[in-house]
Amino acid sequence: MTALEEARNNTEKRNRIIEQYTPFILKTASEYSNKYIDPGKDEEFSVSLLAFNEAIDSYDSTRGISFFSFARTVIRRRLVDHYRKNKKKYRELPMTVLENENSYMEYELSEKRFGDQVRQMEIQNEILEYRRTLEEFGISFDQLVKISPGKKDARDRAKDVARLIAGDQDLTHYLMKNRLLPLKELEQKSNVSRKTLERNRKYIIAIALVLMGDYSYLRGYISGGDRG
Repeated sequence: MTALEEARNNTEKRNRIIEQYTPFILKTASEYSNKYIDPGKDEEFSVSLLAFNEAIDSYDSTRGISFFSFARTVIRRRLVDHYRKNKKKYRELPMTVLENENSYMEYELSEKRFGDQVRQMEIQNEILEYRRTLEEFGISFDQLVKISPGKKDARDRAKDVARLIAGDQDLTHYLMKNRLLPLKELEQKSNVSRKTLERNRKYIIAIALVLMGDYSYLRGYISGGDRG
């Protein structure tokens, strides 16, 4: 039984893990909030602490993802939820705006600006998490353009293979466990030659990771990237 599994049923061990990794929780919260987090004052710390607790309870090591990558994702989700629920509080609209004759328009613009900021933060956080995941597979974020097949039909074929992986539990498990494409199974199920699969290996993996992960914005780029 791992230390995490033991902590689920042992309050003392859970508290010890939380205390040990409080710097990790603070660093993650600060990165995703784009500001310094004061544990004694900022609600973001309490939200992140609860999220870390949630990660301990729900982490599944068989998925092949490290606990800390998983915990970062859970903390990010909970912080985004927190900001959405409390957007009036974090908008920090000056009182002088309300006294202005254009106050309603300013209020609407402030709401939009805050929504845009949250959306931008979500995109940045997705990219950060995706970058870390790619590195676990030996792929750098900067390589993505270089490894993309030059022809549209080749990209489409590679995306179809990636969708096949993301939709098949056995293929997904093999990829996450071995950090390799299950070439033999893919050759049979996709009717794509092994040579083509090997040539586009990194691109297929990169797309599959997006489809398998919690990357709603990045998935949109994949769906719309070859239109027109």
